[in-house]
Amino acid sequence: MRKRFIFVLCLSALSTAVSCSLFEPRDPADPDPGGGIPWQQPYAASTVVLNLENSMEGRSVSMTMACCDSSYMFIADGSDTTEFGGSWDFSDWDYEVEQNTIMNVYYAAQGSLLPEDSLISVTMNTIDTLPDPVAPVGSAVIWRDYEIVAAGLDSCGWERPAKGRVMFQMLEDNYGLWSMERWYDYRPRDYTGEFHTWGVVKATVR
Repeated sequence: MRKRFIFVLCLSALSTAVSCSLFEPRDPADPDPGGGIPWQQPYAASTVVLNLENSMEGRSVSMTMACCDSSYMFIADGSDTTEFGGSWDFSDWDYEVEQNTIMNVYYAAQGSLLPEDSLISVTMNTIDTLPDPVAPVGSAVIWRDYEIVAAGLDSCGWERPAKGRVMFQMLEDNYGLWSMERWYDYRPRDYTGEFHTWGVVKATVR
């Protein structure tokens, strides 16, 4: 946990050093650009969600994973595992599996012919009936309705974004920094089969 704290501090310092050579444009084949991606110190659980959105859209594996605690687990929707479990693996989805899967997603997007600013789009909408907790301590539950589009994932199609609902289980460390401990994935309430959850989309490239 201390390592993650040091890494987050480094990200914060780097984000202010816009004149640093680290932020020179990189080879387009690099799936982890990093430089210029907005980052806020996650002293609130909701800030983790903002950092996650920015890190995913910036296609930075390291910054995306900095939003996750080392104990991170992705929990797929039960209906997804029942319907698609014969084709894709949803089991034991821990930090390492997430890191490798996200890298595959970003590589797929990087290989797309779409414009640079259209490769990955992430929208996390708050839910009126499930508001964020006020001043939580130690742990918190954050709900969002999401829509995620990732170029290059032909199995689900660029024109069909991943849609669903996520319950983030957030964890506060000894330094007051929050991170994501669990992503509980749920099909959207109006699920018709036309769109898949982020769990299904990721499972195709796991």
